[in-house]
Amino acid sequence: MNRSTKRLLIIAPLAILVGYIVGTGGTTILRQQVPDLFDQYPASVEWEAEGVPAGIESIFVSLDVDAIAEPIPKDRAGSGGALTSVGTELLLMTHEGRFFDISGDTAEELALAPPPNGWDAMLAFEKANPDYAFGHFFFRYNDVDHRDGKLFVSYTEWVSGEDCYRTSLASAPLASLQGAQLAAQDWTVFSTSPCLPPKTGGRAIDGHMAGGRFRIGNDGRVYLGSGDYAVDGTYAPVAISQDPEQYGKVLKIDPATGAAETVSQGHSNMQGITFDGDGRLWAVEHGRRGGDELNLVRDGQDYGWPQVSLGTRYNRLPLPDTLAYGRHPVFEPPVFSWLPSVAVSALTHIDGFHPAWDGDLLAGTLAGQMLIRMRIRDGRVLFAERIDIGQRVRYVHQHNDAIVLWTDQRYVLKLRVGAFDASQQFAEAKIAELELSDKQKTAARLALGQCAECHSFGVIGTDGAPALGEVFERDIAAGQFDYSEALLGVSGGWTRDRLLAFLENPETVAPGTGMPDPAIADPEVRAALVDVLQALKEQPE
Repeated sequence: MNRSTKRLLIIAPLAILVGYIVGTGGTTILRQQVPDLFDQYPASVEWEAEGVPAGIESIFVSLDVDAIAEPIPKDRAGSGGALTSVGTELLLMTHEGRFFDISGDTAEELALAPPPNGWDAMLAFEKANPDYAFGHFFFRYNDVDHRDGKLFVSYTEWVSGEDCYRTSLASAPLASLQGAQLAAQDWTVFSTSPCLPPKTGGRAIDGHMAGGRFRIGNDGRVYLGSGDYAVDGTYAPVAISQDPEQYGKVLKIDPATGAAETVSQGHSNMQGITFDGDGRLWAVEHGRRGGDELNLVRDGQDYGWPQVSLGTRYNRLPLPDTLAYGRHPVFEPPVFSWLPSVAVSALTHIDGFHPAWDGDLLAGTLAGQMLIRMRIRDGRVLFAERIDIGQRVRYVHQHNDAIVLWTDQRYVLKLRVGAFDASQQFAEAKIAELELSDKQKTAARLALGQCAECHSFGVIGTDGAPALGEVFERDIAAGQFDYSEALLGVSGGWTRDRLLAFLENPETVAPGTGMPDPAIADPEVRAALVDVLQALKEQPE
């Protein structure tokens, strides 16, 4: 596995950073969707892929990380896609509708033809109608799930002959990934209505606002988060999520008949939807500049979009015709909202992973490049733990004992509960063995506790400080951490004398370092800490 640190280099011209501005009815609208910066301008983004971290720390659980060694291939630019389990096997669907078996350490492409999405017909329409500006990058397959021997796929579909687009949900028989084959004609399709005409201002199809995430309930119905395609009064003259059309809604669909009914309305762009252990339906959706939401989806409720939001447009003005600026009156409020927006993506319910996590909701983020673990108690979010990933997390899925992530850097990351790191307990036990007075041992333990506020004593660092487990006699500023210029400018290694000097006064070793003075006055206590660092380095595997 490739386990070195992944770094992201973004090369974006000024025009991308500020977006482009379109005048509509005398109102200036900033058209740039900031959380989807990379989605909108793929040609201006370069990734430097140097692998993935070996582990990730959360508050209660250390996570080991394995990855499919190479990024999943693609034929055309874009992002999106989803993951699902097919029995004991693990399936990835990309934004192009390509399918890969990722059950093991490599990705094997499968002979599964996706349901036709009208891609060639859309390109032909665009060529014949150059006044329309299509966002090819956003025209994609959105979600995948498997239940009772059937594979379900949602996607944006261009309807040839009618010159319009819609969200479609298709199903086809699939028992296993072994030797699996599907042809285009094997799919049975349900589609939203009406079919929407392409827009003449801005992008013809805002496919990244399609939502399209769905889950299959215990009743056998498909619960689809049908986004409004940014036909919301800002990016189009009218807003449809408050109208009878099947957009900006959670729909309940009978896959046997195609009959659909509206569960809730007033939604924008639902990028994640899941059932919890009590059978309650949850959805996360994008706001604009602020106002990403976690909603408990209740039958018959209206969540207010776009008449209310806890965010603004990207030009910092209120949403058009909003009922209250920065408030959420009248309509069903979110259970939780993110300000600023994190571009919340997929959502899943955790069960059978770890006692400290089981029962929680886990969401990915795009702009935030992290996971967010949410504990729900008495209908509210007790906490929302942020777990840095360093990649744009497009999808989150639990497969057996692993949390599997699909990222916009096209990596599949498999997170498992790591072995308990007893390094700090080892360090404290080492102090007990040293020839120190009781007072000095107490001072040494207190000093260790101060170190632990930022550092780990194992080999995996924290967000704010490098690991101390192998620092003794290692080169200064070596290992997987974004070191300060002060430490990067110091040559040589962490000898015993240098460690003692650093603990006495960090500035004497690395002028300008961000390491605060540990204020350890007793030289024997400083020597004891260095003894501990040496023991950590030399302890047996």
